[in-house]
Amino acid sequence: MEQKRTFSQPGTARALVLLASALAIAGAVLVFLLALVFGPALLDPRGLTATVLIATAVFSGFVLVSAVVANLFAIRARSIRGIVGLGCGTLLAGVVIGLGVLLLLIANTS
Repeated sequence: MEQKRTFSQPGTARALVLLASALAIAGAVLVFLLALVFGPALLDPRGLTATVLIATAVFSGFVLVSAVVANLFAIRARSIRGIVGLGCGTLLAGVVIGLGVLLLLIANTS
């Protein structure tokens, strides 16, 4: 006897936003850990290592905040378009702004 399975499309869309948030946070943490591990190889008299670590920490912070906000928007949205548009759009904007800040912080020390 097979049971009929029903799936909620908004629930699936929210799961997509949650998965994208988890992947973005994992990527940001990976960037921070790589900078932390390989930071000593970047030792420079001008203090480039500290700048890189601060920049990656700021990037990770931007991604974390955008992931939280994206999930809040996904929870509050009523339509599938709103869930995916607001959720993934906010997440994408946070990652892009975080990358821009990361590059600006690193470039301003050179």
